[in-house]
Amino acid sequence: MTGERQKYRDTMLRNYFLLLSILSTIGLFSCEEPLELEVNEDARLVVISHFTQEKDLQVYVSKTKSVQDTKDAEFVTNATVMVFTGNELVEILELVSDSGQPFYKSKNLAPIIGETYTIIVSAPGFTSVTATSSIPATVPIQSVDFSPVFKGRGTNDLSINFKIAVTFSDPVEIRNFYHLVFYQELQSYSLDSNGDTILSPNVTLVRPQRIDLDNASQPLVKHFDNGSFLIKDESFNGSKVTFYLNGDYSLNASQYIPGNFLVELRSVSEAYYNYHLSITRQSNPKNGPLSEGVYVDDNIENGEGIFAGYSTSVNSSDLGD
Repeated sequence: MTGERQKYRDTMLRNYFLLLSILSTIGLFSCEEPLELEVNEDARLVVISHFTQEKDLQVYVSKTKSVQDTKDAEFVTNATVMVFTGNELVEILELVSDSGQPFYKSKNLAPIIGETYTIIVSAPGFTSVTATSSIPATVPIQSVDFSPVFKGRGTNDLSINFKIAVTFSDPVEIRNFYHLVFYQELQSYSLDSNGDTILSPNVTLVRPQRIDLDNASQPLVKHFDNGSFLIKDESFNGSKVTFYLNGDYSLNASQYIPGNFLVELRSVSEAYYNYHLSITRQSNPKNGPLSEGVYVDDNIENGEGIFAGYSTSVNSSDLGD
């Protein structure tokens, strides 16, 4: 794998979860307001940041809105975002607002595994918020056994179902939390005048349209995005474990050639796990309007959102394997 392709892949993986978290928070925190019966509560800061090792730190800042407000979330662009290690101020993040949703970004800081980071976010008219997190040690994926079955081919479409087994060893005597995510690489192509295939350097990552457990007794919780799973090691602490799943996806065969199937194992902080688990439970359609409310378990003091570290291991399997 070339360095440029790896860099592109890492950026895609990271940006996906940043956007996913922002969108979920914007929608779901507004649903939380009626449960608390605080109709006149002043707006508070919402801070979203998932950070990993050796990458710049990115922090999205918006404000809460009422359930009656149908406008898009209002991002806060006059905030001061400070990052500390212990009592030492490491950096004041810079605002990036030239494309898409504005966010605050570190220029010099690249977080490392095991270091504890604290952010303090302030903005005129809001109570300052704070949060603390660190990046857990990476747990490598030992193997990925991917078995595709081509089940439908039309003029411009290709449907693929698959079985997959993911194996890793959980560290001994440490509480571990994971986020297991799946992607399919699609590489665009064209045909020249001789009918030869010309591959584009650009690779698109798509999520499976469906992915489920082969055995429902496995200790995985399907994430609200329906394409990944949350795991804690309560039932397999210190053991080697294999998870078995199946799923399917489709592609336009006239535009794309399938590449590697990627599996990402995120070793996440407990705050990351609890936050995503509570949002997953809140978004569960089984929780009807008359069911007991599920509150988002966040770690932003005096505000809402998540500031959470994670490390990542990526393994892949080719369709021909």
